[in-house]
Amino acid sequence: MTTCQQLKDSVRPDCCRISDPIPSDAECFERDISKELEKLKRRHERMFVKRRRLMEMAVPRVLVSRFVPKCPCPFTKSIEMVYPCQAQSYTRTEQLALPTVRRLLYRRRVAILAGDEIGESILNRWLRYSYMSLYSRLANSQPLTKPKKKKKKTEKQLAKHDKYIAKLATPKVPPKPPKPERKAGEVDKARLKTLSSPRAYVEEVKPKWELTPDMKNFKASRRLKMIAAHIQRDNVHINETPEKVSPNALRYKPSARIKEMSEPLKTRDANQGLADVKENPFSISPNALKYKASSRIKELAEPKEFENTHIRENPFAISPAALKAKASPRLIELAKPKGG
Repeated sequence: MTTCQQLKDSVRPDCCRISDPIPSDAECFERDISKELEKLKRRHERMFVKRRRLMEMAVPRVLVSRFVPKCPCPFTKSIEMVYPCQAQSYTRTEQLALPTVRRLLYRRRVAILAGDEIGESILNRWLRYSYMSLYSRLANSQPLTKPKKKKKKTEKQLAKHDKYIAKLATPKVPPKPPKPERKAGEVDKARLKTLSSPRAYVEEVKPKWELTPDMKNFKASRRLKMIAAHIQRDNVHINETPEKVSPNALRYKPSARIKEMSEPLKTRDANQGLADVKENPFSISPNALKYKASSRIKELAEPKEFENTHIRENPFAISPAALKAKASPRLIELAKPKGG
């Protein structure tokens, strides 16, 4: 037996019960508490089936223990029982049988989260054994250490960190893919696809005009009335003080050319027909009768002689390739008359 920490009240044996005195303020509740405890005791007794055979089998065969029972009350510290299977071993098989430190640390973390103090103490003992084992020392398994507190960053370091975060926050612009090289006469497929796709026209739907109550009660401002008034301009075409006509203009006589230009142009009237139609449209001009055609005109006037390739010299002659040809099954099938 080895002694370690002080004995807790939760693990104190039944022989060493500590009964705290009831305070004077709570003596009035003693009667009610005793009644509740009596009810709980009766309920507990009714939960078990008391049979004679079961009670006989519940009695242990060997009533005398191997060890002399000794009350641990005289000891000032709690007693931790170390069984032979839990003692530190030195053989290779026993060293390998110890669980790994990593697994024990994980189970210890789970026990701490679950609030299992007994399991935590057992795992702490196993950790001590595992840390001191040969294979843990070979693996250089270090015991648990408290995490170091991080130092606060200076203003210069914080500014540098913020600048770095801002740099990372800016999105990267992907590089544009290079244009594919096209040979002479080759068509750009992407451009052709873009041009072939129809345009999306958005139809402009004009809302229906309605005379709203606000428009009925609207009163134009002074500025609107001033803008709406039309501008009055001076009439430059009317000369209130006309000048005298010169005597030369009164005695002027137009020439023949001016009279010719003053006449209106001859236009075609749909009802009367063409105004400048000749009397004999089929008459030949004397210059055309005296005209002599040039050699080039004569050459162009002669019709071209085209060779007729469809007419053969011997239409009944059969080519040697046709004589050697063999009809395919498909031709034989097509040569048969329909419905035959």
